[in-house]
Amino acid sequence: MIREDPRSAEILKPVLRGRDIKRYQAQWEGLWLIMTLPSLRVDIEAYPAIKRHLLSFGKGRLEQSGKKLPDGGRSRKKTPHDWFELQDTCAYHELFEHEKILWMHMSPIGRFACSKKGIYCNQKAFIMTGDSPKFLCAVLNSSPITWIMKNIAVTTGMGLLQWDKFTVEALPIPKITDMEQYQFIELIDEILAVKTSCPSSDTTLLEREIDKLVYQLYGFTYAEIEFLKDN
Repeated sequence: MIREDPRSAEILKPVLRGRDIKRYQAQWEGLWLIMTLPSLRVDIEAYPAIKRHLLSFGKGRLEQSGKKLPDGGRSRKKTPHDWFELQDTCAYHELFEHEKILWMHMSPIGRFACSKKGIYCNQKAFIMTGDSPKFLCAVLNSSPITWIMKNIAVTTGMGLLQWDKFTVEALPIPKITDMEQYQFIELIDEILAVKTSCPSSDTTLLEREIDKLVYQLYGFTYAEIEFLKDN
């Protein structure tokens, strides 16, 4: 589409699925999102290559009317949006352009990743923007936080933890100074450096160092730490 019309690049964005979000770092698999968000008010006529690509799926199938099609299928669910637009307005789309944390919705342990600017995700993941992303990523991936989630989070029928937005928002994260965050950030940077060179590298020892810092952060006693490890 970009070869046919270079302007197509304006609304093509790299996108992650939930499964692409690993601990500390996401692994983009070369997938792209045609970002025709209703909130952007895209003029599809300005992107002829993308329009042609979308029409190859059938305009009737893409229309957001909820109607039954002649072949027995259905168009997309009824919304007030145009046939070429995504179904969700996504008025917060600018947040995807910021440095952020991405996390996977369903996982037995925390799967939070530091994310570069300008990468998007589908509905199987959440994003968080704001101050201190690396510090937060370290804490949220730690064993103590997973233990807390096991006690407060909703689970699937198979017992898998659901890291819902409203549950993660309720996690008690102590506020500390930038200087106090430095040790966490140093360890995160080491982990990211290792995983950038080889995504499958084992960073268990570095992650254990983060766990130690998090135990100190929450003031756990030795007995409490041993209890958490056993449960």
